[in-house]
Amino acid sequence: MDRDIHSLDVRLLLAFDALARERSVTRAAARLGMTQQGLSGQLARMRALFGNPLFVREGTGVAPTPRADVLTPQIRAVLAAMRVLVETSAFDPAAFDGVVLVAASDYAVAVVLPPLLRALRAQAPKLRLAVRPLQSATLEQDMRERRIDFALSVPQFTPPGLRSHRLIAEHYVGAMRRDHPLAQGPVDLDSFCAFPHLLVSPDKGDFSGPTDAALAAVGRRRDVAVVVPSFSVAAGLLEATDLIAVLPARLLSAAPRRLHVFATPVPVAGFDLHGFWPERLHTDALHQWFRGKCFECVDVLGIAGT
Repeated sequence: MDRDIHSLDVRLLLAFDALARERSVTRAAARLGMTQQGLSGQLARMRALFGNPLFVREGTGVAPTPRADVLTPQIRAVLAAMRVLVETSAFDPAAFDGVVLVAASDYAVAVVLPPLLRALRAQAPKLRLAVRPLQSATLEQDMRERRIDFALSVPQFTPPGLRSHRLIAEHYVGAMRRDHPLAQGPVDLDSFCAFPHLLVSPDKGDFSGPTDAALAAVGRRRDVAVVVPSFSVAAGLLEATDLIAVLPARLLSAAPRRLHVFATPVPVAGFDLHGFWPERLHTDALHQWFRGKCFECVDVLGIAGT
């Protein structure tokens, strides 16, 4: 038999360790859950591999040769290292010192991040969170190339092939400044369509969204005067103008402003916010813990999807 690393079998190392500890073929075989004949076969292979008898008969048992005495601590160190490779270590958030990379829209930042940060600061004070703008077109590649670990997005704009969990089932409401001409009572469909609107379009920047689809279904249309790429600027623009907007309800409750909120005169389809992550991180202890904190935060706030 060739004496090289290709002949090395972890079962031989385990058999060697058992013989070194028990000094008996009978007890070593019982320790390994195998027959004495099977262990004798393993010993024959070890002798051929190392070019040494290794264990010789002595009294009612076996005794290690000087070569076996030298090999014993080395083999035990190899076995200990191999056990570390296959054992799952518990994640200690208090001791973790590192970065988690998150991609999120400004909606997700406003709604999910505040409670999440409170939990992270309390339980993992050395964890650093890098939040980057959500780029739907490159998200899968960014995760594959390890630029993003976790994303907060909607399924419609997310590539297939990622793991996901629904966090929030969101609905839309109308919003305008508190002293807006329409803020005194219910907003009917004619008034809703007559006033100019602000539309948030993060990806495409076009002049049509879910509200326009709802209006088209009843043969109406609105006047979209302004399109902005971010929810974060919408409330400020509404406060300063006569514009009307249809915005996610939880966004307004997460960042209260001096706005009048009203029910839209036609139902507008909402959206689901999901957490997304790559398969390679699905069983990772750190990222399992981090995702769990995200899920817990929305549950505690009562904003989880059903």
